[in-house]
Amino acid sequence: MELYDIHTHQILLEDNDDPYHSCILDVYPLEFEVAKESYNRHSFSCGIHPWHAEDSENQMLYLAEIASDPRIIAIGETGLDKLKGPSYDLQIPVFKKHIELSENLGKPVIVHCVKAWDELIRVYKETNPTQPWIIHGFRGKPELAKHLVKEGFLFSFGEDINVESMQFIPTKSMFCETDDAEMDIREIYLQAAQALDMELEAFAKIVAENVYRVFPTLEHPPLPYDPKLDEEEDD
Repeated sequence: MELYDIHTHQILLEDNDDPYHSCILDVYPLEFEVAKESYNRHSFSCGIHPWHAEDSENQMLYLAEIASDPRIIAIGETGLDKLKGPSYDLQIPVFKKHIELSENLGKPVIVHCVKAWDELIRVYKETNPTQPWIIHGFRGKPELAKHLVKEGFLFSFGEDINVESMQFIPTKSMFCETDDAEMDIREIYLQAAQALDMELEAFAKIVAENVYRVFPTLEHPPLPYDPKLDEEEDD
């Protein structure tokens, strides 16, 4: 059973790292060079959060320089936030620059969206992307979930799962993440599997297949997880 954390801001040092999961570590452009030397086993997403869209010209220029690096397998997190950050007049142009990079490089987008769903869908229709957009940390209501599924979005679930909404999302569109939570990625998987009334192993296999499809350049898959090894370590 392979476990993938497709969006996280925190990771253990690799000499203490969990070999049974693989991460996509979110970093800012100017952090990437140091991060890739520090973490050999994990991949990266790289982008500018909408909270920091203002005065982001230098970060954006550097992102354009490094985004083709094979260790960067996704663009973002980027997106729109109605509750925090500068105005949409600043957020949307920065978001669109990420979309352009995604399309030019053939890499999916990790999307942050808070209370800006109409604007997000409008940008999606305007840009008509060919690359997948994954809404990270999704916990919206069922009507929103159904609307976003119809538009073609993918979804990543963290510690706060809306169980009712998950019933309306195809499993082929699902991923799991820890974001900045302290929960183990196994707990996220278990919570999602229980919400779908599925066995953990069956759900993990589906997510792994989704990862292979959406992130085909991801390297260093995790070791197959064996719960017996955890039991031995606890003894």
